[in-house]
Amino acid sequence: MKKIIFIFLLGLACNAFAQKTIENPSFEVAKSGIRHVSKIEIYKNETRIHIHDKFMPNWWDMFKNDVFIQYNNGDDKAYLKSIIGHDLGTRIFMPKSGEKTIVLVFPPISNNVKKIDFNNEIFGISLVETDKKLNKTKKVPKSVVKWIDDELTKVATKPIENYNSPKFFNKSTARLIGYIKGYDVRLGFKTGIMYMGNPITNESYPIVVQVHSDGRFEADIPLNNPLYTYVVFEKRIINLYLEPEQTLAMILDFDEFLLADRFRYKRHKFKNIVFKGDLAQINKDLMGFDFKEFDYKSFMKKVKKLSPEEFKKEEKHAYQKNQEALSKYLANNITDKAKVLLINTVDLDYAIHLFDFVKRRNYEAKKDTINRVLKIPVKKEYYDFLKEIPLNDQSLLALDKFSAFVNRFEFCKPISIYPKGNKTGIKPEKTLLEYFEEANIKISENDKELMALQKNRSYKSYKEYQEQLKLFSEDYRNGLKAYNKKYIQPLVDAQSKPQKTAMEKWRLRDSVVSNVFNLKKNLVHDVAKIRALDFDIQRSNSNDAHEYWETLKKEITHPFLKEEGDRIVNKKFPIVSTNNNTLDGNTNTASIQAKTTKLPEGKATDIFRKIVDPFKGKILFIDFWATSCAPCVGGIKRMKDTRKEYEDNKDFDFIFITDERSSPMGRYTKFVKEQELKNIYRLSLDDYNYLRQLFRFNGIPRYVVIDKKGDVINDKFPMYNFDHLLDGILEKHK
Repeated sequence: MKKIIFIFLLGLACNAFAQKTIENPSFEVAKSGIRHVSKIEIYKNETRIHIHDKFMPNWWDMFKNDVFIQYNNGDDKAYLKSIIGHDLGTRIFMPKSGEKTIVLVFPPISNNVKKIDFNNEIFGISLVETDKKLNKTKKVPKSVVKWIDDELTKVATKPIENYNSPKFFNKSTARLIGYIKGYDVRLGFKTGIMYMGNPITNESYPIVVQVHSDGRFEADIPLNNPLYTYVVFEKRIINLYLEPEQTLAMILDFDEFLLADRFRYKRHKFKNIVFKGDLAQINKDLMGFDFKEFDYKSFMKKVKKLSPEEFKKEEKHAYQKNQEALSKYLANNITDKAKVLLINTVDLDYAIHLFDFVKRRNYEAKKDTINRVLKIPVKKEYYDFLKEIPLNDQSLLALDKFSAFVNRFEFCKPISIYPKGNKTGIKPEKTLLEYFEEANIKISENDKELMALQKNRSYKSYKEYQEQLKLFSEDYRNGLKAYNKKYIQPLVDAQSKPQKTAMEKWRLRDSVVSNVFNLKKNLVHDVAKIRALDFDIQRSNSNDAHEYWETLKKEITHPFLKEEGDRIVNKKFPIVSTNNNTLDGNTNTASIQAKTTKLPEGKATDIFRKIVDPFKGKILFIDFWATSCAPCVGGIKRMKDTRKEYEDNKDFDFIFITDERSSPMGRYTKFVKEQELKNIYRLSLDDYNYLRQLFRFNGIPRYVVIDKKGDVINDKFPMYNFDHLLDGILEKHK
C-alpha cells in the first residue's frame, strides 16, 4: 500500500512543474468577450489552459467535452479532458465581482507547436514565451480611407433640408459603407443584415451587408423615404440614419462587439463609432441621446395588477420624464432633423406601450378568468394619448418603429372591427338535381346513392374531397362543374366583392377613429388602409380589385399613398396583362398562360443556382425552414405522407434549405432522419442571408416554387394548399 502511494505521489511530482508557462499569451483575434486566456501551462502529460471569465455576477459559464484546442493549421485537435475543481458540463457561477479563473485540462501538445486556437473563439494564441502582448493597431488603413472618401465623392445630391420637403418620399437607394477595426474572417461572419420594409404597404425584406475580408463593408439599401433604422452584425444592433441617394460611412471597432458580448443580457448601445459623409452629423446627434430602456419584466407584472387608468398614469409620468430629459439634450446645438426624430421616438414609444398594455391584458384575461383587475373595461378616454401624436406628420415614417406603432394602431381592439357576416343564407336559384333535370343530365343510381351518403359530410382536406369525387360518374362530375360555375360561383363572388365587405369595414373603422378616438382624418389611418389593401383584394378578380381600389382611393389624400396603392393592386392584377396567372395558382380569366419571373444576376442567385440547377427539368417546391421554427417543423411533418406519395416523381420535387445557426447539427440530423427528408441543404448563415434577400423574406416557413427552367412561379407559395394547386401548376408549366 505504501508503495502504491509512493508511486502516485511520484507521478504528481513529475507533473508538478510545467515544462513551459506563458502568462497572458498574445493572440491574433478573439470573438468571445467573456473568455480570456490568462495563462497556459504545458506539462509532459497534459496542457492546462487558464480561462479568465469576465461576465456578469451570478451568471454562469459551462464547458463540455466538445471544447477543444487545435493547432498545425487545424489538422490536430485536442478535446477537453477535465476541469480543475469542477465537473464537465456543469454550471460554473460567477462571484459578485463577475470574474473567475477556470483551469481546463487538455491532452499534451508537442514542444514544436507555436500557436493554438481555442474552441473557435480565440485564434492564434502564441506559445512562444518571448512574444510580447499583441498591440492591435487602431488606425484605419490608408487604402480603406481612400475607398471611403472615393465612395462619398460619388454622391451627387444633398440631403433634404427638413421632413416637409417635397422630396421626402423618394424611391431610390441609399448606400451604407464602412470598416470594422479588428475584423478577421476567422470571426465567423461575412455579412451583416438590415431588416428593411415599407410600413405603408406592410412589405418587409432583408438586405445583406457584405463584409469583405479586409474589414470593409457595403450595401445598397432601397428606400422610400429617410429612415432611422439599424444594421445587425453578429447579433449586435447598430443604429443609423439613411436618406435616399445618400451614402453613410461608419467606422466600427470590434472591441465594442466584445463588450456587447460580455453584457449580453441587455442591448449594447454602440458609442465608439465614427460617421462620415453628409449624414454624419445627424447620426452623431441621434446617437448622443440615451433613451431609458423599457422594463418589460415590470410591464408584464403591471398587466395583471394595474387597471388601464393606473397603468396609463404611471406611463404618462415616465413619458414626461423622457420629455424632460430630451428637452435638456435638445438645448444643445444639434440638427433640426435629429430633434424631430428624437421627439417622435419618445411619442411613439409612449403610444406603443399603452397599446401593448391593452393587447396583453386581453390575452391574460383569457387565461385568468378570475382576476378582477383584468375585468376592468378600457374606457374610450384611455386612447386620448393619440391626440398627442402628430398623426398627419410624414416625419413619423422616418422612424423604423413607425411600423410597430401603425401595427398596434390598426389592430387595437376599438378599431379592429369587421362587418357582421351574412345571416340570411342566400340560396342558389336551383338545386343540383334541378339543374341536372334542366340540363337533361342523366346520373346513375350509384351517383344518387353516393349523393345521399355524402349529404352533410365534412372533409378533412381538399385531397380527400377529390378522392371521393372520383367515385362518381364522369357525367355527374361534369354536371357538378357546370352547376357550380352557373349558380354557385356568382353567389360567392357577390358575397365576396371587396366593395361590399372591405368598404363596409372601413366605414365602421372611420367611425371609430372619429367617435371613439375623437380624431380627424389623418395620415396614419390612411396608411392602415394601404397596409390592408393586399389582403382586401386577395380573393378578388381583376375587375373587382380595381373597382374597390378606385373607390377607396377617393378617401386617400396623400399622393404617395395613392401611388403605393396603385402599385399593390397592379402588381397583383396587372391591367395590361389580365390573362396572366397569379402566382398563387389562381387565374384572372380562363386563360392558362404561365407567368414566371427570372432571378436577377448576382451572388444570391449564384448561390441558389448551385442548389437548383441539378434539378432542371423538374418543378421545385423550395421549403425555407429551421428546426427552431415550430410552424416549419409542423408543416414538414404534415407533408410527410404527401412526399412519400410523390416520391421519385418525374415532374416535380421538394427541396429543403436551412442555415447552421437556426438548425443546430444534432437536432437537424435527427429531424431529417425522422422525416426522411431528401434534397436537404444546411447553409452557412451568410449564404442563407443572401437567399433571404433574393426572395425578400424575414419570417419562415417560406415556400418558393421554381419552374423547369429555373424561373420563379411563386415566391410566396401557400404550401397548405399544395394538393389543391398542384394539378394547375403542373398543367400550366409543362
